Amino acid sequence: MVTYQAMTLMFQFGMFLVATATTIVAMITLYTKRKK
Repeated sequence: MVTYQAMTLMFQFGMFLVATATTIVAMITLYTKRKK
């Protein structure tokens, strides 16, 4: 069984991944818009 601490850690890790992915997508979008 997964403990509450492990679930919290996974949740924080997931939020970090989402934030990183959003930042990368935003940077790529700005870069492509600036290129055109």
